[in-house]
Amino acid sequence: MVLAFFQGIFRFIAVCICLGVMAVSVLAVAVSEYVVDVTENDNLDLVNLKLAQTSKIMAQDHDTGEWVEYASLHDTNDRIWVDLSEIESSPYLKWAFICTEDKDFYEHHGVSIKRTIAAAINEYTPIKLFSSRQGASTLEQQLVKNITKDDKQDAMRKIREIFRAWGMDNRYDKDTILEAYLNTISLTGNIGGVKAGAIQYFGKTNLADLSPAECASIAAITKNPSQYDPYKNPQTHLQRRNYMLYNMWQQGKLTEAEYKEAVASPLTLVENTQDTVNASGISSYFTDAVYTTLKRQLVEELGYTESEAHDEIYDGGLRIYATVDPYVQGVLETLMLNEDDAITWGWREQEYELGNRSLEDVAKEDNVVLNEDGTVKTTESGGKVYYYKKVHTQVGAVTMDYNGAVKALVGGLGEKTTSLSLNRAVDVAKQTGSTMKPIAAYALGIDMGWINFSTNLVDQGVGYIVREKYQSSYPRYKDKMFALNAPEVAANPGIWREWPANYNTNTGHGERTVNVNYAIAQSLNTIAAQVGQLVGVDTMYSFAKDTLGMDHLTPNDASLSPIVLGSQEHGATPLELAGAYQMFGNGGEYVTPHLYTRVERAATGEVLIDNSINIVHTQAIQESTSVIMNRLLQGVLASGGTAAGSKPSGGMEAAAKTGTTNDNKDFTFVGLTPYYVTSFWWGYDIPYDMSAMGIKNAKPIQRVWKTYMETIQEGLEFKAFPTSSDVRTAAFCTDSGDLAGANCPSRQTGYYTSDNMPGQCARHP
Repeated sequence: MVLAFFQGIFRFIAVCICLGVMAVSVLAVAVSEYVVDVTENDNLDLVNLKLAQTSKIMAQDHDTGEWVEYASLHDTNDRIWVDLSEIESSPYLKWAFICTEDKDFYEHHGVSIKRTIAAAINEYTPIKLFSSRQGASTLEQQLVKNITKDDKQDAMRKIREIFRAWGMDNRYDKDTILEAYLNTISLTGNIGGVKAGAIQYFGKTNLADLSPAECASIAAITKNPSQYDPYKNPQTHLQRRNYMLYNMWQQGKLTEAEYKEAVASPLTLVENTQDTVNASGISSYFTDAVYTTLKRQLVEELGYTESEAHDEIYDGGLRIYATVDPYVQGVLETLMLNEDDAITWGWREQEYELGNRSLEDVAKEDNVVLNEDGTVKTTESGGKVYYYKKVHTQVGAVTMDYNGAVKALVGGLGEKTTSLSLNRAVDVAKQTGSTMKPIAAYALGIDMGWINFSTNLVDQGVGYIVREKYQSSYPRYKDKMFALNAPEVAANPGIWREWPANYNTNTGHGERTVNVNYAIAQSLNTIAAQVGQLVGVDTMYSFAKDTLGMDHLTPNDASLSPIVLGSQEHGATPLELAGAYQMFGNGGEYVTPHLYTRVERAATGEVLIDNSINIVHTQAIQESTSVIMNRLLQGVLASGGTAAGSKPSGGMEAAAKTGTTNDNKDFTFVGLTPYYVTSFWWGYDIPYDMSAMGIKNAKPIQRVWKTYMETIQEGLEFKAFPTSSDVRTAAFCTDSGDLAGANCPSRQTGYYTSDNMPGQCARHP
């Protein structure tokens, strides 16, 4: 009976063991299936991690056409990948991490079983093996977390992390793992990796120059970047740093003398510039434009948040295939440094309201005007305090080809001192002045058959609006009076004004007739307004905004003055202006301006954005109209034109248009060659009458364009602007604008289509 009892006990135990084994087996299978399922899409490829870490802008080499790296995209303070060999040039840096974070790094296989069990007992039982909460994570486990961003606080997170770390250790040697770890650690702000940390905190680009104390400081931060921020919490940081140094001494990586010297070292940091200075250089205006454009595209088209888009661009390992020509960009940047003062600086004092700011803070800004005693110059008016800064003129410039590809852009005059600074080439719309005339009035006037190359028009405005008591002074013009703006007249019955007049001339009162080609070369306001009235305001507005992508135009610009003469509410960016002028050099096509064609993930080759689907080719005007307009714009560079003397040498054809806004507050210029179309804006950020600074025309930017084209087109194969079989040449009489007769005393060559030819001159048959 006793035997039977023990046999029963043994059977029960055996059954329990079997059930336990089965349960453990089932649990193991379940855990295995779970781990396989949740980790199947992991990208733990450390070989490609270096490439996937930093996004790069790729460009085609100017001479070979091969794709080369143009720029690395770095955040304000970003991660800079460095090889392990450079890290080990410091005898202390890697040990500062290993001695505290994972002293058995070179012995275990990705997971420390001893530390894992001890940490679990310490965390989940009353038995406290450590005086404080301890982490069981090895460097592999920390690296897994850095790469996968798996920080979900669920019961299985540690299981996922352990299996991933085991797998990583099986695939890679310790050096590869350590290099990846030291380049992916998170430090304060947006800083990541030991190289960027050395630059940011200690101003050292050579890791071999780091002292033991500095190495320990960098290692101390990574445990909790906020808590151990050396700038914000220096005392807490020092305690952690000295703890790291103690472990290095105890484990034989520092001598006692080195340890005592390091612990006694003060925390000496460079000035905290992580919000304004790029640890690895100032990005170009083109790079800035790519960042802002791509970020907006990720948000609007792919549903990213602003933060997600930012992280994707800087940390997503993207390859952005850009349109920039590094050589052309470099030439434009050099010219815009303005070291030879080719563009008038126009330094002046600009007034700013002090508001709630202190004078002490204001005094730290660049170019603040000071009194002789060193205090900030201020004035008071209307109960408000104002201070002054010295400012100079600014420039925005864009060059593109006739496929809408932006080859170069610069958004400021002088040295660029910060990344993502104000980019006047693409982000700032300014009034366009007379560069609007060919876009809105003349091109459509020819396209619709209202005018031709030599149409003769009276040099007068479209409306003469003066107060009733003065109307008697203009009796000979009463038959030419009609409303410029019907709502304005309706709101002010009996009130008229004379509009428009020509810039810097006494013409505009019906005393002469001129041809269209002369009017464009001389940029006459009166003729442009008449042509614009023939075309129609609504037609011009819709064409400029909807067809030519001038998105900064508003409904308030649907009037003759803004849409023809360029006095818009906002205006256009140099990018928009260059895009609109494409049609005068490529057979009438408008092609969507763009900075890149596609965006890929470097690690996988996956195409994140195929930008070609967003590049639209639109036949904006007829091919024949484009050819005729091009010939008209060539007259701007000829003798007597507003840009005379600015044609680049070398024999290549060129065309252009100048623009000046009211009170000389903005100057614009667009130049075309068979290779490039380039637009410039020149003025003050806060509009100011530049004539008060002795600036009365745009000759400086015209001369810069001439030099620019001569430089970048040197050695290029000769090319002419496109022609059209629909366009024919004929001599016209400059007096009448009609086809010249045998007795015509003054004739020129005009360009026409067969269905829009002038009649035979009756004045000189």
